[in-house]
Amino acid sequence: MNVELNALRARYGRMLVTLLWAHVPVIGLAARWVGGMSPLVAMTAAAVLAAIYQLTWHWKRTAPVTRNIAAVVLVAEPALFLLVFEGHAWQMDMHMYFYAVLALSLAWFDRAALMISAAAITVHHLVLFYVLPGAVFSSDGDLGRVLLHGAIVAFQTIVLIWVSDKVVQSFDRIGRMSDEIVAKSAALEERTREAEEANRTKSMFLANMSHEIRTPINAILGFCHLVQRTPLEPRQREHVSRISTAGGVLLRLINDLLDFSKNEAGALTLESWPFDLRSALSCQVQLVAETMAARNLTLRQDLSPDLPEVVVGDELRLNQVLLNLLSNATKFSRDGEIVLSARLAERDGDTARIEVSLRDCGIGITPDQMARLFTPFTQADSSTTRRFGGTGLGLAICRQIVEQMDGWIRADSTPDQGSTFTFSVRLAVGDAALADSALPCTAIRALRILITDDSPIALKMLEEAFARWQMRVTVAASGRAALDMISAADQRGSGYDLLILDWKMPDMDGLQTLRALRGMGLRRVPAAMVMTAHGVDAVMHEAAGERIDLFLAKPINARSLMDALRQLPGLAERHLAASAVDMPVTEAPPQVLAGRHVLLVEDNPINREIAMALLADAGLQVDCAENGLIACQMIEAGTVDYGAVLMDMQMPEMDGLTATRRIRRTHSPQDLPIIALTAHAYDSERQACLEAGMCDHLTKPVDPVQLVTVLARHIRPARVAPLPPVAPAPIAADGALPDMLPPFDIPAALMRVNGKRALLRRLILSFAQGNRDAVVQIRRLVAEGRTEDAHRAAHTLKGVAASLELPDVATLAGRIEAALAQPDGQALDPMLDALDAALWPAIAAADSLSQPAAPTAPPQAQAPADPALLGQLRSQLHDQVRRRSMAARGAFDALAEALQLDPASRGDHPLRQALLRLDYAAADALLDTIPTDHRQPRS
Repeated sequence: MNVELNALRARYGRMLVTLLWAHVPVIGLAARWVGGMSPLVAMTAAAVLAAIYQLTWHWKRTAPVTRNIAAVVLVAEPALFLLVFEGHAWQMDMHMYFYAVLALSLAWFDRAALMISAAAITVHHLVLFYVLPGAVFSSDGDLGRVLLHGAIVAFQTIVLIWVSDKVVQSFDRIGRMSDEIVAKSAALEERTREAEEANRTKSMFLANMSHEIRTPINAILGFCHLVQRTPLEPRQREHVSRISTAGGVLLRLINDLLDFSKNEAGALTLESWPFDLRSALSCQVQLVAETMAARNLTLRQDLSPDLPEVVVGDELRLNQVLLNLLSNATKFSRDGEIVLSARLAERDGDTARIEVSLRDCGIGITPDQMARLFTPFTQADSSTTRRFGGTGLGLAICRQIVEQMDGWIRADSTPDQGSTFTFSVRLAVGDAALADSALPCTAIRALRILITDDSPIALKMLEEAFARWQMRVTVAASGRAALDMISAADQRGSGYDLLILDWKMPDMDGLQTLRALRGMGLRRVPAAMVMTAHGVDAVMHEAAGERIDLFLAKPINARSLMDALRQLPGLAERHLAASAVDMPVTEAPPQVLAGRHVLLVEDNPINREIAMALLADAGLQVDCAENGLIACQMIEAGTVDYGAVLMDMQMPEMDGLTATRRIRRTHSPQDLPIIALTAHAYDSERQACLEAGMCDHLTKPVDPVQLVTVLARHIRPARVAPLPPVAPAPIAADGALPDMLPPFDIPAALMRVNGKRALLRRLILSFAQGNRDAVVQIRRLVAEGRTEDAHRAAHTLKGVAASLELPDVATLAGRIEAALAQPDGQALDPMLDALDAALWPAIAAADSLSQPAAPTAPPQAQAPADPALLGQLRSQLHDQVRRRSMAARGAFDALAEALQLDPASRGDHPLRQALLRLDYAAADALLDTIPTDHRQPRS
């Protein structure tokens, strides 16, 4: 049954009850007025009719019996009026009421009810015509008039039945449509639910894949960072740098997928930090420099001088747009010029609209291809996808990012003539005073620098870079001109500190210039930095044996040039670690971190080792836990005053969120800050961390600088004075470094280590210990055919000897290195013999530092260590092993020193090896092997 039709009948049925009872007083008044019938009888008859219908309605509601009885009762009402008005002039007018109640029956929309009503009217007229004629017609009544009335009623009934059927059909059609709409709505809700479920599944898939892929990337980039902090030969450093770059490219690809997903959901948020716009542009150029050179492309930068020095915005996202456009321009172009320009389009108070344009000389884009250029997962055409590769997401993400920066992006192109991509963004204008923080330190700005290059454009770009740093430099257009200027300056006593020169120059190239420079007998030989656009490997191979401080690949931007200046030995000591050779720069960690305890919670051994090394470099004392449960137990034990906890998210036994909630039951965020370490890059993951009670969120791979910055911001001040980091024991007074120690040039070597005599003494002792059999090792490697390893050993020896001012050893090692680099090889035995002869005096001199001064009395045997001290050191080591603290390594060294273990026994001790592997369970088991007296353990 149609629900709407039945509802309409129900409303009509209820109304009919009221209508019939309303007839009772009306008929009573009519009977009293006419006077032909007793009002009481008339009202009783009307009440009986109303009661019959009401009882039927009460029991049956809209059932057919109710509709049929209603049809008869309605006809009875005008029949009763006819009796009341019998003989009255209005009697004939009451016949109109029959037609009214017949029409009223239409509201049931039931043809049976209409037919019953019509039949009742006809029967009424016929019966009363013969039984009570006066009750039908007041006068002149005959059968013809009765039949006429019947015909009129029949016609009206037919019309009403037709209308009723049409209405019922309409209701049926509306009902079917409603059912279809409901069914389709349900289906749509189901499809919506399925789509939402699919979207959640996609998000979970992206999150899980992000975590799974970021974990090995974290290992790659983390270990690359750690390896780059160690002494490396230039070729090794370049290889590691390329691995790090490739890992970064993979990370960017993953970020592209995540960014597009975030943009689709409207969940990508922009950061806001001050940065140097010119430096940002130059840095992205540097990333594609090698590819441009390989494709015979040159880059011209046209940066408007009115660009703000410092802008405030999301540098990372802006760089993402720039790098994508630069990569596309390089990928689709060959043998020509790429022009990068930037201008200030509009300045409105504290905001500026920056317009950046990139014009290439590539294959161009057709109008049809242009229409779908910014559509996700599409490129110009299928052949482009096969020829050039790519995901088709880059430009779509660029448009999303630019539009979030209140900007736009467009492309103009002519096929086979290149393309021009232009985008505009609105950025806040930063404080120009912040630009001073990007300036080199005073030590670098005080350098006297000579730049030599045959390219006027290259000289101009370098001059402008130094001018922005408030540094004046001298330039020379050729090697010979540079030699003349260096000689003249040296004679005036104001020699140059640094010579930056190009490799490939006409007449006299860079290496020839350096060789001539070494033979000039200068009082002050400048440091050398060689630039090349022909590959660092090639110039390094040709320069084998030459003392060159650093190589730089063109094109050179401000940041790479600044990094190079900071890495040059002896030029800016405040930016260099005094004990390192050829190591990248690291700023001193904040004092607030020095000696503080932190708890690292990480189940992956590789990630744990990387994080512990970074934290130790920051001066922190680190304990570690393999999962959240162990971390909770260590914190609840309360034996260590932790300043912060670094918490991984996904771990066995107990995950990071659960562990954080448990810790928060007893420790507030102010009492114990917890910082998340997670491979997830979603905002929802960050929000979950904060809701669980964490104070901050770091995404893997963790940036070392960001790690230290976040820790310094959140770490709780120590309740008591923090313990200093574990460090080697201070050198005794009788181990002081003498002023002269041939063949070491002590004064010159001290300049390299900022005058730290104790540090230089340790370096000399370490040199002797590590290179005592260096010549033997090189001979063995050569004999075994391991030429590359022998080459590396010679290079390392050369670098260390040069740093400790052993010029003869460095020169001979350099010659051996150059000989090993030659494919045909040279006679090595004479050179190795000469190296051995030069090396042993240095070893003997270093050994003299470890010998006590000549005694005035016979030497006495060293007293055994105090058992109480041994017990204290052993207890301290046991406690640190139990806490999985990296400081256990230093505690072992202190215990070994007290036990008078010789260096060989100390280095090979199984306990020390377990600690180096971070295998604390094995170390705990091996503690029983430590003797309780001063005697060394028997083998």
